Amino acid sequence: MTTQIDPRIDHYKILGVSEDASADEIKKAYRRLAKRYHPDRTGGDKAKETRFKEIGQAYDVVGDPEKRRQYDAMRSGASFGGFPGFSDAAGRGAGDINDIFAQMFSGGGARSGPGGVHFRFQRGTDPFGPDIPFGGRPSRRRGQSEAAVERRVRASDGSTLTQRSNDVYSDVRLTLDQAILGTIVEVPTLESRSKVKIPPGTSSGVKLRLKGKGPMSANGARGNHYVTVQIDVPKKLDEKAKELLIQFMQQTKRT
Repeated sequence: MTTQIDPRIDHYKILGVSEDASADEIKKAYRRLAKRYHPDRTGGDKAKETRFKEIGQAYDVVGDPEKRRQYDAMRSGASFGGFPGFSDAAGRGAGDINDIFAQMFSGGGARSGPGGVHFRFQRGTDPFGPDIPFGGRPSRRRGQSEAAVERRVRASDGSTLTQRSNDVYSDVRLTLDQAILGTIVEVPTLESRSKVKIPPGTSSGVKLRLKGKGPMSANGARGNHYVTVQIDVPKKLDEKAKELLIQFMQQTKRT
């Protein structure tokens, strides 16, 4: 079954699970409901047959990791009715955009791994400087302002962040479709992993702030964690993908 992704439908509610439900929880909910509303057990009840179809469509979307990622991104704020050249009135909805990107990047195009996200962290100005324990503060050299000091600090997952003054910095890498459509990614911070909403149409170099996720200062105030968006552009596209990309760009220029 192939179900068009429609963010207006609450598939989580249909399955009776929360939006942050695990894949296993979603599967169990689907099996339980599918068994309950299966036509063989409902005696030809049309309403229950419709419910059975809704359950199947819901699981087809949120039970598939990639479809679920796209669906969650749409529900997080992507407004496809106002997306240049792809309004519902013109007959080109969210599913059409996703189909285009799926075809463009399904072959030789670069993907970013699990969830489409890679993290690249910036080294400090002193590449041989010692690591600083979680929540620590960089030592300042004589004559050097605190704001100019850069040191490496460890995030909760063991990865490296850059600390300047009372703030920390890292990068997040997105695929082109994630940047255009918007998505939600998880970023390792000093204490945990935080979900970051990437608005539709985000450009490379945009800096997003995680307020209060930085180290603690001497007076007890928390700094911020700044995440810089970096977009991975596919290096290899076949002729079909190139044709689709040209069509897409031409369509967006018409508005």
